[in-house]
Amino acid sequence: MKTRNTIALTLAAGIAIGGMGMGYVISVRSPLITPAYAQTTPISAARLAASSAPAEDVAALKSLDSSFANLAEFVAPAVVDIKAVTERKQGPNGERVPVAGGQGSGFIFRKDGWIMTNDHVVGGFDKVTVSLRDGREFPGKVFRSPENDIAVVKIEAKDLPTLALSDSARVRPGQLAMAMGAPLGLDQTVTVGHISAVHRADQIIQGKTYADLIQTDTAINMGNSGGPLVNIDGQVIGINSAIYSPSGASAGIGFAIPANTAQLISEKLVNGGKAVRSYLGIVPTTVKEFKAKELGISGGAVLEEVASDGPAAKAGLRKGDVVTKVDGRQVLSGVSLRMAMYDIKPGQKVEIEYLRDGKAGKATATPSEAPKPAEPKERRFQMPKGLFDGLGDEKGARPREFRFPFPEGLDDEDQDGIVPNVPSEGKPRLGVNVSDISDEMRRQFQIPKNTKGAIVAGVIPGSIASNLGLRPGDVITELAGKPVTGGDSLVAIVKDVKKGVAQSIKVSRYAKGARTSINSTVTF
Repeated sequence: MKTRNTIALTLAAGIAIGGMGMGYVISVRSPLITPAYAQTTPISAARLAASSAPAEDVAALKSLDSSFANLAEFVAPAVVDIKAVTERKQGPNGERVPVAGGQGSGFIFRKDGWIMTNDHVVGGFDKVTVSLRDGREFPGKVFRSPENDIAVVKIEAKDLPTLALSDSARVRPGQLAMAMGAPLGLDQTVTVGHISAVHRADQIIQGKTYADLIQTDTAINMGNSGGPLVNIDGQVIGINSAIYSPSGASAGIGFAIPANTAQLISEKLVNGGKAVRSYLGIVPTTVKEFKAKELGISGGAVLEEVASDGPAAKAGLRKGDVVTKVDGRQVLSGVSLRMAMYDIKPGQKVEIEYLRDGKAGKATATPSEAPKPAEPKERRFQMPKGLFDGLGDEKGARPREFRFPFPEGLDDEDQDGIVPNVPSEGKPRLGVNVSDISDEMRRQFQIPKNTKGAIVAGVIPGSIASNLGLRPGDVITELAGKPVTGGDSLVAIVKDVKKGVAQSIKVSRYAKGARTSINSTVTF
Protein backbone atom coordinates (compact mmCIF):
# COMPACT_ATOMS: atom_id res chain seq x y z
CA MET A 1 0.00 0.00 0.00
CA LYS A 2 1.27 3.44 -0.81
CA THR A 3 1.83 5.51 2.29
CA ARG A 4 0.29 8.85 2.96
CA ASN A 5 2.16 11.80 4.37
CA THR A 6 0.81 14.65 6.44
CA ILE A 7 3.86 16.41 7.87
CA ALA A 8 4.57 19.80 6.29
CA LEU A 9 2.18 19.19 3.43
CA THR A 10 0.76 22.61 2.72
CA LEU A 11 -2.12 23.74 0.58
CA ALA A 12 -0.52 26.26 -1.74
CA ALA A 13 -2.92 29.15 -1.21
CA GLY A 14 -1.93 32.46 0.37
CA ILE A 15 -3.91 33.39 3.48
CA ALA A 16 -4.40 36.66 5.35
CA ILE A 17 -6.09 36.73 8.76
CA GLY A 18 -7.74 39.58 10.64
CA GLY A 19 -7.68 41.89 7.66
CA MET A 20 -3.89 42.00 7.61
CA GLY A 21 -2.17 40.85 4.45
CA MET A 22 1.19 39.18 4.48
CA GLY A 23 3.89 41.44 3.12
CA TYR A 24 7.00 40.13 1.45
CA VAL A 25 10.19 42.12 0.98
CA ILE A 26 12.45 40.82 -1.72
CA SER A 27 16.01 42.05 -1.47
CA VAL A 28 18.09 41.86 -4.62
CA ARG A 29 21.81 42.42 -4.10
CA SER A 30 23.87 43.52 -7.08
CA PRO A 31 27.07 41.56 -7.67
CA LEU A 32 30.16 43.20 -6.23
CA ILE A 33 32.51 44.20 -9.06
CA THR A 34 36.10 44.95 -8.13
CA PRO A 35 38.40 46.97 -10.40
CA ALA A 36 40.41 43.86 -11.24
CA TYR A 37 37.36 42.05 -12.55
CA ALA A 38 35.86 45.14 -14.14
CA GLN A 39 38.67 45.68 -16.60
CA THR A 40 38.02 44.94 -20.24
CA THR A 41 40.39 42.38 -21.71
CA PRO A 42 40.66 42.03 -25.50
CA ILE A 43 39.76 38.55 -26.75
CA SER A 44 41.11 37.26 -30.02
CA ALA A 45 38.72 35.90 -32.65
CA ALA A 46 40.43 32.50 -32.47
CA ARG A 47 40.00 32.30 -28.69
CA LEU A 48 36.37 33.39 -28.95
CA ALA A 49 35.68 30.71 -31.55
CA ALA A 50 37.38 28.05 -29.43
CA SER A 51 35.35 28.92 -26.32
CA SER A 52 31.99 29.07 -28.07
CA ALA A 53 29.55 26.16 -28.16
CA PRO A 54 29.04 24.36 -31.48
CA ALA A 55 26.65 26.26 -33.70
CA GLU A 56 24.18 23.37 -33.99
CA ASP A 57 24.00 23.03 -30.18
CA VAL A 58 23.39 26.74 -29.75
CA ALA A 59 20.65 26.59 -32.36
CA ALA A 60 18.98 23.72 -30.51
CA LEU A 61 19.14 25.59 -27.21
CA LYS A 62 17.77 28.74 -28.81
CA SER A 63 14.92 26.72 -30.26
CA LEU A 64 14.18 25.19 -26.85
CA ASP A 65 14.41 28.59 -25.18
CA SER A 66 12.04 30.10 -27.72
CA SER A 67 9.63 27.18 -27.35
CA PHE A 68 9.31 27.67 -23.59
CA ALA A 69 8.81 31.41 -24.02
CA ASN A 70 6.14 30.78 -26.67
CA LEU A 71 4.46 28.23 -24.40
CA ALA A 72 4.31 30.70 -21.52
CA GLU A 73 2.94 33.38 -23.83
CA PHE A 74 0.23 30.98 -25.01
CA VAL A 75 -0.81 29.91 -21.50
CA ALA A 76 -0.70 33.29 -19.74
CA PRO A 77 -3.92 34.92 -21.06
CA ALA A 78 -6.06 32.11 -19.63
CA VAL A 79 -4.51 32.19 -16.13
CA VAL A 80 -6.28 34.33 -13.53
CA ASP A 81 -5.62 35.64 -10.04
CA ILE A 82 -8.27 34.98 -7.42
CA LYS A 83 -8.80 36.90 -4.20
CA ALA A 84 -11.33 35.76 -1.62
CA VAL A 85 -12.44 37.50 1.58
CA THR A 86 -14.73 36.85 4.52
CA GLU A 87 -16.58 39.88 5.83
CA ARG A 88 -18.18 40.67 9.18
CA LYS A 89 -20.17 43.59 10.56
CA GLN A 90 -17.52 45.28 12.65
CA GLY A 91 -17.44 48.93 11.70
CA PRO A 92 -18.85 51.72 13.92
CA ASN A 93 -21.90 51.97 11.68
CA GLY A 94 -22.31 48.23 11.26
CA GLU A 95 -20.64 48.17 7.85
CA ARG A 96 -19.13 44.94 6.60
CA VAL A 97 -15.35 44.83 6.67
CA PRO A 98 -12.98 42.04 5.60
CA VAL A 99 -11.61 40.01 8.50
CA ALA A 100 -9.95 37.13 6.64
CA GLY A 101 -8.88 36.45 3.11
CA GLY A 102 -6.96 34.26 0.76
CA GLN A 103 -5.28 34.46 -2.60
CA GLY A 104 -4.74 31.85 -5.26
CA SER A 105 -4.88 31.15 -8.96
CA GLY A 106 -7.14 29.58 -11.53
CA PHE A 107 -7.52 29.12 -15.27
CA ILE A 108 -10.30 29.67 -17.78
CA PHE A 109 -11.54 26.44 -19.34
CA ARG A 110 -14.68 27.77 -21.03
CA LYS A 111 -14.79 31.01 -22.99
CA ASP A 112 -18.14 32.01 -21.49
CA GLY A 113 -16.53 32.75 -18.13
CA TRP A 114 -16.00 29.42 -16.35
CA ILE A 115 -12.82 29.16 -14.28
CA MET A 116 -11.34 26.10 -12.61
CA THR A 117 -9.50 26.29 -9.27
CA ASN A 118 -9.12 24.58 -5.89
CA ASP A 119 -11.93 24.55 -3.39
CA HIS A 120 -9.54 25.61 -0.64
CA VAL A 121 -8.86 28.82 -2.61
CA VAL A 122 -12.48 29.99 -2.81
CA GLY A 123 -14.57 27.76 -0.55
CA GLY A 124 -16.29 29.29 2.47
CA PHE A 125 -15.53 32.93 1.66
CA ASP A 126 -18.13 35.69 1.32
CA LYS A 127 -16.66 37.43 -1.71
CA VAL A 128 -14.51 36.21 -4.59
CA THR A 129 -12.84 38.52 -7.12
CA VAL A 130 -11.22 37.28 -10.33
CA SER A 131 -8.52 39.35 -12.06
CA LEU A 132 -7.76 38.69 -15.73
CA ARG A 133 -4.42 39.25 -17.39
CA ASP A 134 -5.74 42.28 -19.27
CA GLY A 135 -6.50 44.03 -15.97
CA ARG A 136 -10.25 43.50 -15.80
CA GLU A 137 -11.77 42.34 -12.52
CA PHE A 138 -15.03 40.45 -12.03
CA PRO A 139 -16.98 39.20 -9.04
CA GLY A 140 -17.22 35.42 -9.12
CA LYS A 141 -19.94 32.94 -8.21
CA VAL A 142 -18.53 29.77 -6.67
CA PHE A 143 -19.66 26.17 -7.20
CA ARG A 144 -17.90 23.75 -4.88
CA SER A 145 -16.86 20.13 -4.49
CA PRO A 146 -15.05 20.25 -1.13
CA GLU A 147 -14.50 16.49 -0.98
CA ASN A 148 -12.46 16.69 -4.19
CA ASP A 149 -10.88 20.11 -3.45
CA ILE A 150 -12.17 21.36 -6.80
CA ALA A 151 -14.33 24.39 -7.48
CA VAL A 152 -15.48 26.34 -10.51
CA VAL A 153 -16.03 30.09 -10.53
CA LYS A 154 -18.40 31.82 -12.96
CA ILE A 155 -17.78 35.38 -14.08
CA GLU A 156 -19.93 37.42 -16.45
CA ALA A 157 -17.62 37.68 -19.44
CA LYS A 158 -17.53 36.31 -22.98
CA ASP A 159 -15.01 35.28 -25.63
CA LEU A 160 -12.29 34.63 -23.09
CA PRO A 161 -9.04 32.78 -23.87
CA THR A 162 -9.10 29.20 -22.62
CA LEU A 163 -6.85 26.25 -21.90
CA ALA A 164 -7.70 22.72 -22.99
CA LEU A 165 -7.40 19.78 -20.63
CA SER A 166 -5.24 16.82 -21.62
CA ASP A 167 -5.75 13.13 -20.93
CA SER A 168 -3.85 12.99 -17.65
CA ALA A 169 -3.86 9.18 -17.76
CA ARG A 170 -1.11 9.48 -20.36
CA VAL A 171 1.16 11.60 -18.16
CA ARG A 172 4.48 9.90 -17.43
CA PRO A 173 7.32 10.60 -14.99
CA GLY A 174 10.11 12.53 -16.67
CA GLN A 175 7.87 14.67 -18.87
CA LEU A 176 8.46 18.41 -18.92
CA ALA A 177 5.86 20.56 -17.19
CA MET A 178 5.19 24.26 -16.69
CA ALA A 179 3.28 25.89 -13.84
CA MET A 180 1.77 29.36 -13.91
CA GLY A 181 0.04 31.32 -11.20
CA ALA A 182 0.47 33.99 -8.55
CA PRO A 183 2.85 32.62 -5.90
CA LEU A 184 3.23 35.05 -3.01
CA GLY A 185 1.02 37.46 -4.95
CA LEU A 186 3.42 37.67 -7.91
CA ASP A 187 0.98 37.22 -10.77
CA GLN A 188 1.81 35.47 -14.06
CA THR A 189 4.82 33.70 -12.55
CA VAL A 190 6.20 30.89 -14.72
CA THR A 191 8.17 27.89 -13.44
CA VAL A 192 9.39 24.85 -15.35
CA GLY A 193 10.20 21.33 -14.20
CA HIS A 194 9.32 17.69 -14.68
CA ILE A 195 6.71 15.18 -13.68
CA SER A 196 8.28 13.35 -10.75
CA ALA A 197 5.64 10.66 -10.20
CA VAL A 198 2.02 9.84 -10.93
CA HIS A 199 -0.77 8.22 -8.92
CA ARG A 200 0.34 9.41 -5.52
CA ALA A 201 -2.64 7.85 -3.77
CA ASP A 202 -4.46 8.92 -0.61
CA GLN A 203 -2.27 11.83 0.39
CA ILE A 204 -3.62 13.63 3.47
CA ILE A 205 -3.04 17.36 3.28
CA GLN A 206 -4.40 19.61 6.02
CA GLY A 207 -7.40 17.40 6.65
CA LYS A 208 -8.19 16.68 2.99
CA THR A 209 -7.62 13.25 1.47
CA TYR A 210 -6.58 13.20 -2.19
CA ALA A 211 -7.22 9.89 -3.94
CA ASP A 212 -4.84 10.57 -6.83
CA LEU A 213 -2.16 13.22 -7.35
CA ILE A 214 0.56 14.06 -9.85
CA GLN A 215 3.92 14.87 -8.23
CA THR A 216 6.16 17.47 -9.85
CA ASP A 217 9.43 19.26 -9.11
CA THR A 218 8.09 22.35 -10.87
CA ALA A 219 8.32 25.13 -8.28
CA ILE A 220 4.96 25.69 -6.57
CA ASN A 221 4.55 28.18 -3.73
CA MET A 222 1.81 29.82 -1.68
CA GLY A 223 -0.62 31.39 -4.13
CA ASN A 224 -0.06 28.81 -6.88
CA SER A 225 -3.07 26.80 -5.74
CA GLY A 226 -5.69 26.45 -8.45
CA GLY A 227 -3.31 27.38 -11.25
CA PRO A 228 -2.54 25.09 -14.20
CA LEU A 229 0.25 22.59 -14.62
CA VAL A 230 0.63 22.24 -18.39
CA ASN A 231 2.50 20.00 -20.82
CA ILE A 232 4.61 21.15 -23.75
CA ASP A 233 1.47 21.32 -25.90
CA GLY A 234 -0.05 23.93 -23.60
CA GLN A 235 -2.69 21.51 -22.31
CA VAL A 236 -3.57 21.33 -18.63
CA ILE A 237 -2.42 18.08 -17.04
CA GLY A 238 -3.30 19.07 -13.48
CA ILE A 239 -4.40 21.73 -10.99
CA ASN A 240 -1.53 22.82 -8.74
CA SER A 241 -2.79 22.11 -5.24
CA ALA A 242 -0.17 21.49 -2.57
CA ILE A 243 3.50 21.31 -1.70
CA TYR A 244 5.63 19.28 0.67
CA SER A 245 7.90 21.70 2.47
CA PRO A 246 9.36 22.12 5.95
CA SER A 247 9.68 25.87 5.36
CA GLY A 248 6.45 26.61 3.48
CA ALA A 249 8.37 27.44 0.29
CA SER A 250 8.96 25.17 -2.67
CA ALA A 251 11.22 22.22 -1.89
CA GLY A 252 10.82 20.58 -5.28
CA ILE A 253 7.90 18.40 -4.22
CA GLY A 254 4.58 19.70 -5.48
CA PHE A 255 1.26 18.03 -6.13
CA ALA A 256 -1.45 18.57 -8.74
CA ILE A 257 -4.92 17.10 -9.08
CA PRO A 258 -5.00 15.22 -12.43
CA ALA A 259 -6.86 16.89 -15.30
CA ASN A 260 -9.14 13.90 -15.83
CA THR A 261 -10.42 14.16 -12.26
CA ALA A 262 -10.73 17.93 -12.48
CA GLN A 263 -12.63 17.78 -15.77
CA LEU A 264 -15.06 15.15 -14.52
CA ILE A 265 -15.90 17.11 -11.37
CA SER A 266 -16.01 20.50 -13.09
CA GLU A 267 -18.43 19.34 -15.77
CA LYS A 268 -20.82 18.13 -13.10
CA LEU A 269 -20.58 21.46 -11.27
CA VAL A 270 -21.07 23.52 -14.44
CA ASN A 271 -24.15 21.51 -15.37
CA GLY A 272 -25.76 22.36 -12.06
CA GLY A 273 -25.28 18.97 -10.51
CA LYS A 274 -23.29 17.73 -7.58
CA ALA A 275 -20.06 15.81 -7.89
CA VAL A 276 -21.41 12.81 -6.01
CA ARG A 277 -19.27 9.69 -5.76
CA SER A 278 -20.97 6.44 -4.91
CA TYR A 279 -19.77 4.61 -1.83
CA LEU A 280 -18.97 0.89 -1.59
CA GLY A 281 -17.25 0.87 1.79
CA ILE A 282 -13.86 -0.23 0.50
CA VAL A 283 -10.25 0.93 0.52
CA PRO A 284 -8.79 -0.05 -2.89
CA THR A 285 -5.12 -0.10 -3.84
CA THR A 286 -3.43 -1.01 -7.10
CA VAL A 287 -2.46 -4.66 -7.47
CA LYS A 288 1.32 -5.16 -7.49
CA GLU A 289 2.89 -5.90 -10.87
CA PHE A 290 4.20 -9.32 -9.84
CA LYS A 291 0.81 -10.29 -8.44
CA ALA A 292 -0.95 -9.20 -11.61
CA LYS A 293 1.38 -11.46 -13.62
CA GLU A 294 0.65 -14.36 -11.29
CA LEU A 295 -3.09 -13.83 -11.77
CA GLY A 296 -2.74 -13.35 -15.53
CA ILE A 297 -4.30 -9.87 -15.53
CA SER A 298 -3.07 -6.52 -16.79
CA GLY A 299 -4.14 -4.73 -13.62
CA GLY A 300 -6.74 -4.47 -10.91
CA ALA A 301 -7.70 -3.02 -7.54
CA VAL A 302 -7.00 -4.95 -4.35
CA LEU A 303 -9.56 -4.42 -1.59
CA GLU A 304 -7.31 -3.59 1.33
CA GLU A 305 -10.25 -2.90 3.63
CA VAL A 306 -13.95 -3.78 3.38
CA ALA A 307 -16.34 -2.13 5.83
CA SER A 308 -18.38 -4.82 7.57
CA ASP A 309 -21.64 -2.92 7.10
CA GLY A 310 -20.87 -1.37 3.71
CA PRO A 311 -22.44 -2.12 0.31
CA ALA A 312 -19.43 -4.15 -0.84
CA ALA A 313 -19.52 -6.45 2.18
CA LYS A 314 -23.27 -6.93 1.81
CA ALA A 315 -22.64 -7.99 -1.80
CA GLY A 316 -20.18 -10.65 -0.64
CA LEU A 317 -16.87 -8.92 -1.38
CA ARG A 318 -14.01 -9.56 1.03
CA LYS A 319 -10.69 -8.07 2.00
CA GLY A 320 -8.03 -9.24 -0.47
CA ASP A 321 -10.37 -9.58 -3.46
CA VAL A 322 -8.96 -8.15 -6.69
CA VAL A 323 -11.56 -6.15 -8.62
CA THR A 324 -11.04 -6.30 -12.39
CA LYS A 325 -14.27 -4.82 -13.78
CA VAL A 326 -17.15 -2.58 -12.70
CA ASP A 327 -20.24 -2.77 -14.93
CA GLY A 328 -18.06 -4.06 -17.76
CA ARG A 329 -15.55 -1.22 -17.36
CA GLN A 330 -12.01 -2.50 -16.89
CA VAL A 331 -10.36 -1.64 -13.59
CA LEU A 332 -6.57 -1.39 -13.79
CA SER A 333 -5.79 0.34 -10.50
CA GLY A 334 -7.18 1.58 -7.24
CA VAL A 335 -7.57 5.03 -8.78
CA SER A 336 -9.54 3.72 -11.77
CA LEU A 337 -11.94 1.94 -9.40
CA ARG A 338 -12.51 5.17 -7.49
CA MET A 339 -13.07 7.08 -10.73
CA ALA A 340 -15.53 4.46 -11.96
CA MET A 341 -17.70 5.16 -8.94
CA TYR A 342 -18.28 8.74 -10.15
CA ASP A 343 -20.20 7.36 -13.13
CA ILE A 344 -22.48 5.27 -10.93
CA LYS A 345 -25.36 6.92 -9.12
CA PRO A 346 -26.07 6.07 -5.48
CA GLY A 347 -28.77 3.40 -5.34
CA GLN A 348 -27.90 2.12 -8.81
CA LYS A 349 -27.00 -1.57 -8.86
CA VAL A 350 -23.54 -2.34 -10.19
CA GLU A 351 -21.95 -5.63 -11.24
CA ILE A 352 -18.44 -6.17 -9.93
CA GLU A 353 -16.07 -8.79 -11.34
CA TYR A 354 -13.24 -9.92 -9.09
CA LEU A 355 -10.64 -12.58 -8.38
CA ARG A 356 -10.43 -14.40 -5.06
CA ASP A 357 -7.61 -16.88 -4.53
CA GLY A 358 -7.16 -16.91 -8.30
CA LYS A 359 -10.78 -17.81 -9.02
CA ALA A 360 -13.15 -15.45 -10.84
CA GLY A 361 -16.33 -14.25 -9.20
CA LYS A 362 -19.13 -11.73 -9.64
CA ALA A 363 -21.08 -9.66 -7.15
CA THR A 364 -23.93 -7.18 -7.44
CA ALA A 365 -23.69 -4.21 -5.09
CA THR A 366 -25.93 -1.22 -4.47
CA PRO A 367 -23.69 1.75 -3.60
CA SER A 368 -24.81 4.50 -1.28
CA GLU A 369 -23.79 8.15 -1.48
CA ALA A 370 -20.20 8.71 -0.39
CA PRO A 371 -19.95 10.42 3.01
CA LYS A 372 -18.85 14.02 3.02
CA PRO A 373 -15.28 14.68 4.11
CA ALA A 374 -14.61 15.50 7.71
CA GLU A 375 -14.38 19.28 7.77
CA PRO A 376 -13.09 20.62 11.08
CA LYS A 377 -15.39 22.67 13.21
CA GLU A 378 -14.55 24.12 16.55
CA ARG A 379 -16.21 22.47 19.51
CA ARG A 380 -15.63 23.39 23.13
CA PHE A 381 -15.45 20.70 25.77
CA GLN A 382 -14.14 20.32 29.31
CA MET A 383 -11.15 18.11 29.95
CA PRO A 384 -11.30 16.10 33.18
CA LYS A 385 -9.09 17.47 35.91
CA GLY A 386 -5.52 16.31 35.62
CA LEU A 387 -5.94 14.96 32.11
CA PHE A 388 -2.99 16.94 30.75
CA ASP A 389 -0.91 17.06 33.92
CA GLY A 390 2.73 16.71 32.96
CA LEU A 391 2.00 16.58 29.23
CA GLY A 392 3.19 20.05 28.27
CA ASP A 393 6.42 21.86 28.92
CA GLU A 394 4.99 25.18 27.79
CA LYS A 395 3.10 27.50 30.06
CA GLY A 396 -0.62 27.31 29.61
CA ALA A 397 -0.58 23.69 28.53
CA ARG A 398 -2.48 22.51 31.59
CA PRO A 399 -5.79 24.40 31.62
CA ARG A 400 -8.77 22.08 31.64
CA GLU A 401 -10.42 23.78 28.71
CA PHE A 402 -9.06 23.43 25.16
CA ARG A 403 -10.49 24.06 21.73
CA PHE A 404 -10.25 21.15 19.33
CA PRO A 405 -11.43 20.86 15.74
CA PHE A 406 -13.75 17.87 15.68
CA PRO A 407 -14.29 16.44 12.19
CA GLU A 408 -17.82 16.49 10.86
CA GLY A 409 -19.33 13.06 11.24
CA LEU A 410 -17.08 11.99 14.10
CA ASP A 411 -18.75 14.10 16.76
CA ASP A 412 -22.26 14.30 18.15
CA GLU A 413 -23.99 17.04 20.02
CA ASP A 414 -23.78 14.98 23.20
CA GLN A 415 -20.04 14.49 22.86
CA ASP A 416 -19.19 17.74 24.61
CA GLY A 417 -17.55 16.95 27.90
CA ILE A 418 -16.96 13.30 27.04
CA VAL A 419 -13.40 12.05 27.07
CA PRO A 420 -12.46 8.37 27.43
CA ASN A 421 -12.10 7.45 31.08
CA VAL A 422 -8.84 6.56 32.79
CA PRO A 423 -6.51 7.43 29.94
CA SER A 424 -2.86 6.47 30.17
CA GLU A 425 -0.63 9.48 30.49
CA GLY A 426 1.50 10.29 27.45
CA LYS A 427 4.93 11.93 27.32
CA PRO A 428 5.40 15.70 27.08
CA ARG A 429 7.46 15.43 23.93
CA LEU A 430 4.68 13.86 21.87
CA GLY A 431 1.82 16.00 23.14
CA VAL A 432 -0.98 13.43 23.20
CA ASN A 433 -3.13 11.76 25.80
CA VAL A 434 -3.87 8.14 24.99
CA SER A 435 -5.64 5.08 26.30
CA ASP A 436 -6.35 1.48 25.39
CA ILE A 437 -9.16 0.98 22.86
CA SER A 438 -12.35 0.12 24.70
CA ASP A 439 -15.43 -1.46 23.11
CA GLU A 440 -17.24 1.86 23.48
CA MET A 441 -14.46 3.66 21.59
CA ARG A 442 -14.53 1.04 18.83
CA ARG A 443 -18.22 1.72 18.32
CA GLN A 444 -17.85 5.49 18.55
CA PHE A 445 -14.93 5.75 16.11
CA GLN A 446 -15.81 2.69 13.98
CA ILE A 447 -12.54 0.92 14.79
CA PRO A 448 -12.38 -2.76 13.71
CA LYS A 449 -12.10 -5.39 16.43
CA ASN A 450 -8.72 -6.66 15.24
CA THR A 451 -7.11 -3.20 15.33
CA LYS A 452 -4.50 -2.80 18.08
CA GLY A 453 -2.89 0.42 19.25
CA ALA A 454 -3.28 3.44 21.49
CA ILE A 455 -6.29 5.66 20.85
CA VAL A 456 -5.77 9.42 20.98
CA ALA A 457 -7.97 11.08 23.62
CA GLY A 458 -6.51 14.58 23.38
CA VAL A 459 -3.89 16.61 21.53
CA ILE A 460 -2.02 19.61 22.89
CA PRO A 461 -2.17 22.54 20.43
CA GLY A 462 1.25 23.31 18.95
CA SER A 463 2.71 19.94 19.93
CA ILE A 464 4.37 17.36 17.69
CA ALA A 465 1.11 15.43 17.53
CA SER A 466 -0.82 18.59 16.66
CA ASN A 467 1.58 19.47 13.86
CA LEU A 468 1.22 15.93 12.55
CA GLY A 469 -2.54 16.47 12.35
CA LEU A 470 -3.56 13.91 14.96
CA ARG A 471 -6.98 14.22 16.56
CA PRO A 472 -9.18 12.38 19.05
CA GLY A 473 -10.13 8.94 17.75
CA ASP A 474 -6.89 8.35 15.82
CA VAL A 475 -5.12 5.07 16.61
CA ILE A 476 -1.32 5.07 16.95
CA THR A 477 -0.24 1.61 15.81
CA GLU A 478 3.54 1.95 15.57
CA LEU A 479 6.28 4.26 16.83
CA ALA A 480 10.04 4.06 16.30
CA GLY A 481 9.55 0.81 14.40
CA LYS A 482 7.91 -0.85 17.40
CA PRO A 483 4.27 -2.00 17.43
CA VAL A 484 1.94 -0.16 19.79
CA THR A 485 -0.55 -2.45 21.51
CA GLY A 486 -2.13 0.03 23.92
CA GLY A 487 -1.71 3.20 25.92
CA ASP A 488 0.94 1.82 28.27
CA SER A 489 2.82 0.36 25.32
CA LEU A 490 3.07 3.79 23.67
CA VAL A 491 4.20 5.43 26.91
CA ALA A 492 6.96 2.85 27.29
CA ILE A 493 8.20 3.40 23.73
CA VAL A 494 8.18 7.19 24.08
CA LYS A 495 10.24 6.97 27.29
CA ASP A 496 13.07 5.35 25.31
CA VAL A 497 13.06 8.00 22.59
CA LYS A 498 15.82 10.60 22.67
CA LYS A 499 15.32 14.25 21.80
CA GLY A 500 16.50 15.31 18.37
CA VAL A 501 16.15 11.81 16.93
CA ALA A 502 13.71 11.27 14.05
CA GLN A 503 11.36 8.34 14.48
CA SER A 504 8.75 6.71 12.26
CA ILE A 505 5.12 6.77 13.33
CA LYS A 506 2.07 4.99 11.95
CA VAL A 507 -1.48 6.09 12.64
CA SER A 508 -4.87 4.80 11.48
CA ARG A 509 -8.01 6.92 11.24
CA TYR A 510 -11.47 5.43 10.77
CA ALA A 511 -14.63 7.13 9.55
CA LYS A 512 -17.75 5.97 7.72
CA GLY A 513 -16.36 2.47 7.25
CA ALA A 514 -13.13 3.63 5.63
CA ARG A 515 -9.60 3.71 6.97
CA THR A 516 -6.98 6.38 6.37
CA SER A 517 -3.33 5.59 7.12
CA ILE A 518 -0.77 8.19 8.16
CA ASN A 519 2.82 7.01 7.81
CA SER A 520 5.29 9.74 8.66
CA THR A 521 8.43 10.73 10.55
CA VAL A 522 8.61 12.94 13.63
CA THR A 523 11.56 14.44 15.47
CA PHE A 524 11.30 14.66 19.25
